[in-house]
Amino acid sequence: MKNKMWLWVLIVILVVAGLVYVAGKGKAPTEEIMQVEGVKMTVLQEGSGEAAKAGDKVSMNYTGRLVDGTVFDSNVDPKFNHVEPFTFNLGAGEVIKGWDTAIVGMKAGEKRTLEIEPAAAYGDQPVGPIPPNSTLIFDVELVSINN
Repeated sequence: MKNKMWLWVLIVILVVAGLVYVAGKGKAPTEEIMQVEGVKMTVLQEGSGEAAKAGDKVSMNYTGRLVDGTVFDSNVDPKFNHVEPFTFNLGAGEVIKGWDTAIVGMKAGEKRTLEIEPAAAYGDQPVGPIPPNSTLIFDVELVSINN
């Protein structure tokens, strides 16, 4: 009698495990979160092709905002008057340290949200509408890599 009960328990466990497995198939992959040198990066959409590396010329779409949600710059919003991909040499110090750090490893088409601590952004210096010691949030998309 005990053996039959254990057999039924085992069957129920296997059926439930199978249902959980099948239910999980077809769902979007979970976001990947990484943290490096004062930057928290959340991968929203994977890209394809070669990964960006220092020395590459990269073109990006982006929207930058403060933690309170105030958008301070964007190249995808016409109200900022520069709606075209932003191009720079990765790792050459042409952008804030957080960008030079966070864009390495991205592939064309990849989208990430970057949360950049002040030390990897503008530190204690105010820059335009950005107050001193601001954590910056960027939604970025790597448009292309030219190496």
